[in-house]
Amino acid sequence: MNAETLPDSRPRITVIGGFLGSGKTTLLKRLLAREFDRGIQPQVIMSEFGDFDVDSEVIADERLRVTAVVGGCICCSNRDELSDAVTAMLQTSPERPIFIETTGVADPSGVMQAILPLASQHDAVITGVVVVYDASRRPDDGRDQHLVERQIMTADIVVANKHDQVTGSIEEVERNIRAANPLAMLLRAVHCDVDLDELTQGTTACFATRPGDTCDDGEYSSLALRIDGRLDRASFQGWLAALPAEVLRVKGFVLFEGEQGFFEVQWSPSGYEITPLPTGRWPDAVLVVVSHPLPAEGLSSGLLRCVAR
Repeated sequence: MNAETLPDSRPRITVIGGFLGSGKTTLLKRLLAREFDRGIQPQVIMSEFGDFDVDSEVIADERLRVTAVVGGCICCSNRDELSDAVTAMLQTSPERPIFIETTGVADPSGVMQAILPLASQHDAVITGVVVVYDASRRPDDGRDQHLVERQIMTADIVVANKHDQVTGSIEEVERNIRAANPLAMLLRAVHCDVDLDELTQGTTACFATRPGDTCDDGEYSSLALRIDGRLDRASFQGWLAALPAEVLRVKGFVLFEGEQGFFEVQWSPSGYEITPLPTGRWPDAVLVVVSHPLPAEGLSSGLLRCVAR
């Protein structure tokens, strides 16, 4: 074997971005499962906009090293924490690939500004910026559209997820994506089921990052609703169905009256899933709501009425 065919043994970093509820954690779970199947123990930096970390519990595995960065955005306010976490992983376990999942309100260009110098310093390769896009979202969602377009502009690869839920033309969706970033690889997906090798075997072309602010986190707020008791399932599903338009994301864990174990809740404007957690998993009963700013009292009082009596 000559030098040109030797496998690249440098540390690998993959960045996963995308708007709230697009399917970032679903894709991350697929990538982690692929690494586990290969006998590799990956590392994850999980960013949560709020103060409560839900997604680290969702991906929990004893083979996994997870660093959670909470209470802000790793593209701006928590950029130093991101740099510290990446540095620690590259110094202590350079042989283990690193996956960085941004918050749904992050601009990946801010993440790249933080990690590009570290990759150069430690001779690591950034395999790419993968942005998961909810293909079912309405193109006239103007309040968030600027952020979504900035996320796409930074991508090496765009995963057009939930394309089975598109009510119009998927070709029109793809034309809009290519208008924002004509150079990115574009993959259609349902539940982020794509060729994973496409996502991790390249090298990022994202080197021209935008200076200045890279995040609109002042446009968004996060609220953790802790739940004391079991919920009536029908009432809770009614609460989800009646959430105001300002709400963009709900995720967390709940208990239901008359049912065993915890359930994971994942809600976005395109729909929701409630799935049982594996036996023996006992997280906190809490729901994290990310929204445009709105009074918290209505959300909390409505959820309180769902508690079984």
